[in-house]
Amino acid sequence: MNQKKYLITASLLNSWKYAISPENEYGNLEDFKKVLSKEPMEVTEAIQKGFEFEKYMTENYEPTKGGCFQVKLSKNISTKTGNYVLYGILDCLKMGKIIDFKHKNNYDVGSFYDSYQHPMYFELCPEANEFEYVICDNYDSKKTMNDLHIYHELYLRQDNKINLSQEINYFINWLKANNLYELYCEKWESKY
Repeated sequence: MNQKKYLITASLLNSWKYAISPENEYGNLEDFKKVLSKEPMEVTEAIQKGFEFEKYMTENYEPTKGGCFQVKLSKNISTKTGNYVLYGILDCLKMGKIIDFKHKNNYDVGSFYDSYQHPMYFELCPEANEFEYVICDNYDSKKTMNDLHIYHELYLRQDNKINLSQEINYFINWLKANNLYELYCEKWESKY
């Protein structure tokens, strides 16, 4: 019997976390429902700037030269609530390190500490022991690398405390309790 599997991405889990965290200014329940429904996102100026920053860094950031870019990874995972496929796209993988480029208008140290991205990418990429967010808060296409404010957050595999199976169970149970589970199953069925 072939049991259906459903995708789990770091973006989906982060959107959910932002929606249920009352102190978080980056999301709300309506935004999460749009993500869950896979509604096309409006490409805002901030999102476009993020795309441009990532492209610029891919072409110009010396520490990632010779790395592998846009690496697509997936992994089957079973939990108490079902069978899932973790899925992610690494900005860069080089010599056991995952590098992810982020643009934020206002950067605070530790902004990505509780993100699901690095724990999930460690799970997807067992050969990586380091995950580094390379963050910029003043990207402009007219600026040179020396003019950019570049910040780094480095996370090590051995310091990861997030149990993804448990977090997925919390997520699925929350969807069921909030009558969103059927929508998730409809929109996030895996092809992998």
